[in-house]
Amino acid sequence: MISRQDPHAPRPAQRGAFLRAAGFLKTHPILLHLGLILAWLLLWRLSALMQYAPHASLWFPPAGLSFAALLLIGWRAVPALMLCGVGATFWIDRIYQSHTPWRELLLTGVIFGVAHCASYGIGAGLLRRIIRRSTLHSLPGIIIAFLVLGCLAALSAAWSGVESLRVAGLLAASANHGLWLPWWVGDMAGVLVLTPLFLALISQLFPQIESWFGGLQFQVQPQHRWPYAGKLLVSVVLLSALMLTAAHFRQPEIAFGTFFLILPQMWVVYTETPFRSALSIAIFSTALALWVEILGLIDQALVYQFAICVIAANTYFGLAVPVLLARNRKLSEMAFQDALTGACSKSHFFEDGERALIEARKYRLPATLIVLDIDRFKRINDEYDHAVGDQALIRVAETVRAHLRAADVFGRFGGDEFMLLLPGIGLQQALAAADRLRLHLQRTEAPGTSQTLSASFGVVELARGESTMQAFKRADRLLLQAKRDGRNRIGSAVPETTE
Repeated sequence: MISRQDPHAPRPAQRGAFLRAAGFLKTHPILLHLGLILAWLLLWRLSALMQYAPHASLWFPPAGLSFAALLLIGWRAVPALMLCGVGATFWIDRIYQSHTPWRELLLTGVIFGVAHCASYGIGAGLLRRIIRRSTLHSLPGIIIAFLVLGCLAALSAAWSGVESLRVAGLLAASANHGLWLPWWVGDMAGVLVLTPLFLALISQLFPQIESWFGGLQFQVQPQHRWPYAGKLLVSVVLLSALMLTAAHFRQPEIAFGTFFLILPQMWVVYTETPFRSALSIAIFSTALALWVEILGLIDQALVYQFAICVIAANTYFGLAVPVLLARNRKLSEMAFQDALTGACSKSHFFEDGERALIEARKYRLPATLIVLDIDRFKRINDEYDHAVGDQALIRVAETVRAHLRAADVFGRFGGDEFMLLLPGIGLQQALAAADRLRLHLQRTEAPGTSQTLSASFGVVELARGESTMQAFKRADRLLLQAKRDGRNRIGSAVPETTE
């Protein structure tokens, strides 16, 4: 069989580049921390451009980077984040020209850094414990834990950050009451929007962490870009139209229309990859924050902040839907299909068999049931191993399947016993079909051995009013008799009347 390469799988050259970069960063941790510092300060400066109150931005992207770094790197990220806190404090002093003594600035930066790292470090540590103790089927639980812990960590960072500024004398005591809420919501927006995107970007270099995502595939996949770009354009155009309308009419109720923009975001979620969905919500949130700053819509800043958080939360739950559907499909297949041989499971065989039987009787057609059992199957398991026994079962199933019609129902009762329901086939035709299978199996070797396979059969024609389960019991008795008579035989009987 010729195997085809998955068109969505990363190309070998790309994967090699990712692994080389990951190995380089692992062997050069200083560069990793330096990159974290530069990225954090760059995002902090970006958030300062969207500041609508002292120390409060519409959204705070560094919070998402801190949460992601502490989640993945742990407390080893603290020194870099502490330097970021100190650096941002000195930068704020230059922006506001407050000319605070450097010792006070250093103390303030250290206090802010401790508050920031402790808040997000505790939240990330708890989330990491939840993820590691979770199973692959708990993706919704992981999402809920991320949302709850992200919100609480942002709340702690806002409250402790405001207190650190007040203690350092950079903030009046009266400002504490009005500052913590916009600070919290801005940090929360940064965490909810950007943490998954940063995790997705880091997973490109460290593929092993993708197992944390509970089934989400965050690897970048080579897909057509223009349809995705078109969806982003629709989302941004609708957002721009809403923001321009709000700026023109200056009616506060218009701001609540932002919540309806979840619809184009969900369009992206259900038609694109998780990575593109995470990137989409980041682009949407950045565009919203820029419009608020450009158009001066500061009065409704909290509404827009909460809209960003709500849309992000719905996006992540939307990402879980395809994963859950795939798992439900897999569970359905496991319930309906034998995992080893691909035959129908026992319960599904009798359900399908009854439907096929009703259809045959509607047209007054006969139906027969064949039960077969591999001869001396226990010897194969004992002399070789169960892996060889499994391969023998697969080979028998393939042989039977090669002789099936579209209307036939094929199932595995359990162990080495299989069942076939042949609607529209009488007893003599079924006996001939069973004999063909018997002869074919005689020429088939068990994989990994030189031993040929054989089987014993029980064949019955279903009587009027007889169910497949009743017919199975008759056929099974005939099968046991064929084994007593020397194996590699076919036992049959005329139909019994059950009226």
